[in-house]
Amino acid sequence: MKYFVILFLFISGIIAYSQPSWQREAPAEIPLQLFSSPDALNLPTTETLQQGDIYFHISHKFIVPVSEGVDELFGFDGSVYMRLGLGYGITDDLFAQLGRSNLNGNIDLQLKWKVLEINSDVLPLAVAVNGGVAYNSKVVNEPEDKSRLWQYYGFIIANTMVGKSLGLGISPGFLYNANLFCEEPINSWTMGAYAQYFFDERWSVIAEANPTLNGWRQFYNTYSLGMEIETAGHFFKVALSNNVYTNFSQFMTGSLDDKFHITFLITRVL
Repeated sequence: MKYFVILFLFISGIIAYSQPSWQREAPAEIPLQLFSSPDALNLPTTETLQQGDIYFHISHKFIVPVSEGVDELFGFDGSVYMRLGLGYGITDDLFAQLGRSNLNGNIDLQLKWKVLEINSDVLPLAVAVNGGVAYNSKVVNEPEDKSRLWQYYGFIIANTMVGKSLGLGISPGFLYNANLFCEEPINSWTMGAYAQYFFDERWSVIAEANPTLNGWRQFYNTYSLGMEIETAGHFFKVALSNNVYTNFSQFMTGSLDDKFHITFLITRVL
């Protein structure tokens, strides 16, 4: 009997030791999403991709302004500046994208890193940094100094949401070598801002501005107004803008005129 008790206690001890201690797991933290896509109309939001997701981007901006009327089909009869882009979610908070514009063969590589999320029922906050390098591969009358074909830019992005329908964002930016043809490299400092009002999960309207605060700028600051439709992983954005440039290193330099042009953007997350 004594041996039976000892054996029972020995086996019970092994079983007790082998069973993991139970504790309540912390609930999974839901990522903060204030905007629906990585870009508003032209400017970056704090949104990234989930790790492993692939992002496809195509945008067209018609060079002929809407004011040309029916004779030019409000700009559709004219040529376009276009951009093709492909992105990848390295992590849930780090997003890489490679793109090319047909203007000057501008190729850009950029990274966006979401550095801060603060959940709040009043004013949630997300902060990200977005930086990139651009190379102009097809420039007429190239400068003798080939290093002038390279441009560098960066944004600090802050997004919030008022209620459940109004997203607000600012994106101050810096562009090095804003004008390829100046004698010396000249820079631009900009202050991007945008607002997006969501009618429901699919439909929204977006207003955007990107004034130059200091440094080089073309004749006018940039203003855009458009709408976004989301469906099954696609985002369709149609807008009017006085800026016809697509890649950041071109868009950040401002606009040549104050006339509005039709633009559209289609993105897909795979």
